[in-house]
Amino acid sequence: MAQEIDTPYGSINVYLQSTDAQQSFSDAHKVWYLNTPIVPPRNNVRMLCAVTDMQMAYSWYIIRTDVNDRLLFTIVGGLDAGSYNIQVPEGNYDAISFETLCNTDLFPTAGLVNTTIIYDIRLNKFEFKVTDATSMTIRSKENGTTIDTEIGMGLVNDVTQTGGPPIGLYLPNMVDWGGIPNVYLMARSLSLQNRDGRGETNLTLCKLPVTTRPGGFLYLPKSQFVFVLLDDREIKRIELVLQDDEQNTLDLHGISWSITLSIHFQYQRYPDEGAEGTPSLILPENKQARGIAVSKSSNADKKKEIDNINGKRILEKSKKNGEQVSQDDRQSG
Repeated sequence: MAQEIDTPYGSINVYLQSTDAQQSFSDAHKVWYLNTPIVPPRNNVRMLCAVTDMQMAYSWYIIRTDVNDRLLFTIVGGLDAGSYNIQVPEGNYDAISFETLCNTDLFPTAGLVNTTIIYDIRLNKFEFKVTDATSMTIRSKENGTTIDTEIGMGLVNDVTQTGGPPIGLYLPNMVDWGGIPNVYLMARSLSLQNRDGRGETNLTLCKLPVTTRPGGFLYLPKSQFVFVLLDDREIKRIELVLQDDEQNTLDLHGISWSITLSIHFQYQRYPDEGAEGTPSLILPENKQARGIAVSKSSNADKKKEIDNINGKRILEKSKKNGEQVSQDDRQSG
């Protein structure tokens, strides 16, 4: 745990099972309502939150409907001339099974008679072959091919080959049938201030690496948990969504999942550029002297706490002094 816990208040764990959610938008989008809300015990205390446990099955498919199931291409010349929009059925594939599906089902169904796709195992790439065409263009993701990463068209523009017949068009990238690399747990009901690679506010509370094949189980790595600071003053509604790296909500096909949220408490800190330029905890009365607005209740609470601490120190010192006097009396006697 990277955050310093400097209050005497105990942490709170919230154990969430997807099957216990009071509101369900889908298998991966759940809402829980807490009968006992979580609130900071004092005005000058804020909450820290982290996911400290997470378990789920790899129950979504590598090819998902309306996410990455489209292959678009255009052929010029020959019997197969025309534009094609091939929809790949949802399911789990590898390069060989996808090749077989295209050549024995999808292409014949679309009316293609001289077009095939070949998996080159040596290069780990796909080659499109058309025996009688003069040119062929495979469309990019921006132009409709959503199965781009899997077939080797990720992050590239349209790919065209001319000079046929015949056409032997290799796609530029290696195939990737590993599926999504991470599952992102999005907390839509918490005031997170995380950022994504574009610098925009991101509601990701946790990133779960996908380290197994479809059908296996995923567990949160037992590494150092990162606690994020919340602006919330009360947590009574928790809305969580499981998404991929393109913010598509996963379809878990009826399989449940669970997480543990840990809530810690920390004294409010304010910028205090000292000699070494490091932030420190400024007491409310010091904030007031520097012209920073502070509520009277917060100031009074902090003053009372400091008085209590000072009183305890004086009492402990008096006791020690009394014990020392008694020992001196006994030695002199």
